[in-house]
Amino acid sequence: MTRHPKSRPRAKLLRSLYIWHRYFGLSAALFVMLLSATGLALNHTESLRMDSTHIQSEWLLDWYGIHAPDDLSSYAADSVLFTMVKEQVFRNTELLSGFHAPLVGAVALRDFTVVASANHLALLSAEGELIESLDHSTGIPAAIQAIGTTSDGVIAIKTADGYYLTDEDLLAWNETGRVEATWSTPTNTPPELARALQANYRGNGLTLERILLDLHSGRILGKTGVILVDAAAILFLLLAISGAWLWSRRRASAREHKRKLEPR
Repeated sequence: MTRHPKSRPRAKLLRSLYIWHRYFGLSAALFVMLLSATGLALNHTESLRMDSTHIQSEWLLDWYGIHAPDDLSSYAADSVLFTMVKEQVFRNTELLSGFHAPLVGAVALRDFTVVASANHLALLSAEGELIESLDHSTGIPAAIQAIGTTSDGVIAIKTADGYYLTDEDLLAWNETGRVEATWSTPTNTPPELARALQANYRGNGLTLERILLDLHSGRILGKTGVILVDAAAILFLLLAISGAWLWSRRRASAREHKRKLEPR
């Protein structure tokens, strides 16, 4: 049987498509495995505790640009130092979770410590446990600039609008004239504490969940990674189209072959 001349270009086209389809499949395999692995892991973020697992790798932290500031200042309350490292506030080396930066001062009062931010006061026990959190909704004046104590042991705060004094229970705040008080002022952070806080800040700055999310989306490589993921999506589309077309041509060829074998 002589092959029709027109079938030769068609056969050549089919062979080329088979080859390209194979290359598409091999190229897409790596992306499929990466997306599948990261997607499965992200579906179990809570059970695997990936949102609370912090990355300690120096090169990954550098890659994400997570650097602690070099110059730190602290506020002393008795023998305890309160230090702000960017948006985080530490009591000695322990992170004060839930504290709203920026830190503006800290004072010791009887058996507890009052730590002040611009719009928030935190009352801490001698062991550093949070007793109460106060803000504008509880009567605290806004825009706090400094906190201190008078000679009578009364807490005073300085705001953008003036000075205020409170009662023993920190329930009522009364505006007053200029107050003579010992104000909490920043002091240099000891080098050993500064190094510990900088390491602590970097160690808490990147979670495993974020790494997997960025791997899944390609953003771990920045704009280049997003482009690669977009290219992979196009590759999947071409793979699906070429696979469907080759399948349809194979079925058509099988039907034609069967028809030729049927007795006339």
